[in-house]
Amino acid sequence: MQEGASVLGSLPMHYIGIMTKIYICSICLFSLLLVNGCSSDAGELETTPPPSQGEENPTPEQVVQDSTTAIYRHFFFRGTHNSYSGNQGGMKREGLTTQLESGLRFFEFDLFSFYTEEELQTNWTEDVDYLSSFHYVDKNYLFSYSSMDGLFKIYEVVDGEQELRYDNSADPWTEEHREFNVLNYQSEQYVLDYVPTSGTLTVHNYNGTVLNFIGSKDTGVVDARLSSFIFEEKAFITLYSSDTGVYEIKEIIFDNSEITLGTTLYKVESVPAGESFYPFEQDNTLYIFRHNVNTVTNYRVETIDVNGTLWSLNTSKTNSSDLLKGNVKAVRSNGKVYVNSYTANGEVIGSQLIIDDGVPILVYEYNNEKDVLVSAEVKLTPTQRGYNLLLQKGSAVQLSTIHIGDLVLGHDAPGDEVDLTVDNPSSIMLSDWIDYMEQWSEDHPNHEPLFIMTELKEYEQWLADAKWHDIIELMQNKFGDKLRYHSSSGFYTESIVDQNKIVDGKTLYFMDENGSKEGGMRGKVVLYIQPNNNITKSEHTNNFKPFGTSSGILQENFLQLRRYRENNKLVSPDWRKPNNYGNDIGAYIDARDDSYISRIFHMQSSEGDGQYDNIRCTDVMFAVSDKPYEGLYVDYAQEQEVKNDLESVVGCD
Repeated sequence: MQEGASVLGSLPMHYIGIMTKIYICSICLFSLLLVNGCSSDAGELETTPPPSQGEENPTPEQVVQDSTTAIYRHFFFRGTHNSYSGNQGGMKREGLTTQLESGLRFFEFDLFSFYTEEELQTNWTEDVDYLSSFHYVDKNYLFSYSSMDGLFKIYEVVDGEQELRYDNSADPWTEEHREFNVLNYQSEQYVLDYVPTSGTLTVHNYNGTVLNFIGSKDTGVVDARLSSFIFEEKAFITLYSSDTGVYEIKEIIFDNSEITLGTTLYKVESVPAGESFYPFEQDNTLYIFRHNVNTVTNYRVETIDVNGTLWSLNTSKTNSSDLLKGNVKAVRSNGKVYVNSYTANGEVIGSQLIIDDGVPILVYEYNNEKDVLVSAEVKLTPTQRGYNLLLQKGSAVQLSTIHIGDLVLGHDAPGDEVDLTVDNPSSIMLSDWIDYMEQWSEDHPNHEPLFIMTELKEYEQWLADAKWHDIIELMQNKFGDKLRYHSSSGFYTESIVDQNKIVDGKTLYFMDENGSKEGGMRGKVVLYIQPNNNITKSEHTNNFKPFGTSSGILQENFLQLRRYRENNKLVSPDWRKPNNYGNDIGAYIDARDDSYISRIFHMQSSEGDGQYDNIRCTDVMFAVSDKPYEGLYVDYAQEQEVKNDLESVVGCD
């Protein structure tokens, strides 16, 4: 500085004046460039987990509350961590209504793609030989049969209780052992009744109140187990005799309230003991999933050639999965095949069977988050989005509906830490929360932008059917033209996303063309999708090939979902090493209040080069807290909101 001063001192005054004007112009140009965003590349960011319970916070470094090395932000927004958790765990987030009305604009929702709805848990007071369930017109039913008196009853499950809807006490059936199967075909609900001793199949139709007799036929097969399936819009029954080791398939034809039973289309002989067969259709091809109780983790998928008058085996492929354990059963539901594993200690794991590029793969879909009966008998029946799980142990009965593909809130499990006692929506369904936010947005059309971050828990369960599309489509349906998307590679590679609505920093979206904050992002909603961080760790993904293949829709879904995490410009400074990010204000707060979490939305530069060059020169900052209405957080938020006036900070060039 002294050398600079001596040089200036030797120059004439009019040269000094010219240089001063040049310097002022440079500062103005710098400010203009700064408004259009800085970009960066921080590479791998070291993270340190927060201290365990009882561990003392680290001694804070000596910092200045507001220095030139602090994160500069064009816009500052307040928000909540785990926005759904209200005041649980001693936190003071209040509910969604209070958060919105008090000016919070950043919301974090942890999401699961499944949940368990317990329908019934009771003791069955009647002595019955057979008890099962079915789902019809959005209602769950139980039906029972007693061979002692030939009584058949159907109950509707209503608010955790069973209510009798039908019984045949006026005309009981013959007192003999029967096997049952329920078939939903062409919007009709059929109850198939098979008598093993005679091989007689009787078909009934249930309309919600009455069970109507359709007809009876001799199957020609005795002492077998009965099941049914749909293929190419035709109905079929299967009969498997474990005594003779013969499995066969016949068509069943419904015509003018009568039934016709076709001849055997497909037969397998010398079936090993303990075998189960589950035919299913995918991509206009008939497959059979075979599982043997004696080799629990192994399974076989066979392709059936259905050309000609008799069907034949085409190909057979074997595979194994650690998702298979205990009592394994499968169910065909809404065009999908779900496989359920139940162990004697009550562990339940669900998966979906997919033929992916010719390879049979079980994809992790579900893990039971509720207590279930242990050492029970298991039955599965299809529902519209998943399946019913019926457990019976003696007189104890538990019926649960496994919902697959529904978007629900929760921290460590669906519904976990969702506070329904404060002014939150009264359910764990994401759609109900978005409904509320959409209505609030309609009522406040000039609001500051809402930032909705969706963290996808247990990323594997999102891969089958690309379930994150359900999030995007929900937001599109609710917010319409208001919706914008966070700048990550994931959104740039989504065909269902309008690329012109990605907030990427190449245009100053937060202001209109005249630089006014009244335009631009006013009234808009920005969506984030952030998968669990295990998706980028090779030890969790088999070197980024979790399905053992480099092709197929599942691998493509995995790579696409990973893009949301790899180039996600929403970062959380390490609260114990905040200076890694140049965030000395963060250090001031973090060292004294571990509820504070800083999140930064850093958009790309106009050139699109890099991600975190100079993270302290960011465009938008969220101060996210578990306690947004008290303590240091309030002081910090008031202090930072002043910076929304867009003043420049030295060094952000």
